[in-house]
Amino acid sequence: MSTNSLNVSQQLKSILPLILWMLAASVSCQTLKQDSVMPTTTIRFIPETFNDLKVGAFHGGRNPCSPMSPEKATSYLMNETLINVPEKIILPSSVPLESIKPIIPVCVASVFTARRGAKYAHLSEGVFHIRKTDSEHWFKGIIYEELWDEGEMPGPAPDEEVVEKRRKEREKQIAKAQQYTDDELNEGNFSGEYRNLNLMQYVDMPFEPGVYELYYSALGIESNRVQVEIVCLPFF
Repeated sequence: MSTNSLNVSQQLKSILPLILWMLAASVSCQTLKQDSVMPTTTIRFIPETFNDLKVGAFHGGRNPCSPMSPEKATSYLMNETLINVPEKIILPSSVPLESIKPIIPVCVASVFTARRGAKYAHLSEGVFHIRKTDSEHWFKGIIYEELWDEGEMPGPAPDEEVVEKRRKEREKQIAKAQQYTDDELNEGNFSGEYRNLNLMQYVDMPFEPGVYELYYSALGIESNRVQVEIVCLPFF
């Protein structure tokens, strides 16, 4: 072997580890860059008006997603409740389901009389009912009362004496209301409300693709039944 060939061979041997290190570093950088860009875990809704909806116990009020919108549902109801949900909930298929915050927005409009509220006080808590349409098993969740954070309560809290007085008055109203027939419950004072809630906050169930049927109940009244479809699409 010539001296020149030997020198070239020795030079290649000396720089080969450097070349391999550079290639490995390049691959590592590419992998790091790819892994550091996480897909956006965005849920989209159809109709798109639900994309702007704020849900939660403190986000009530009539909005474009409310039942009967743009009409004022509370002008037409009496001891009734209606709900509205998106037609579709679209999840990004590129993101694992467990990394997506589950949201099924439900807009509720209700009008109840004081008499019904008293007679059925034991059923005063709202309840969500939901099932997959290919299953007979219903999941249920009570809409628990959420408390104001400290310092955010609107106005001072009532003292114990006032609370006790209200409790006794309420007990009298409940006892008196037991004599009313269901027809008589439609008489007297009434009040309406709008609620915009995330069903998944109250119901312990898998959040996965499928077609679901759901309804809401309170004070012995059931709402209309609606369907929502959860789908995964790849274009997020």
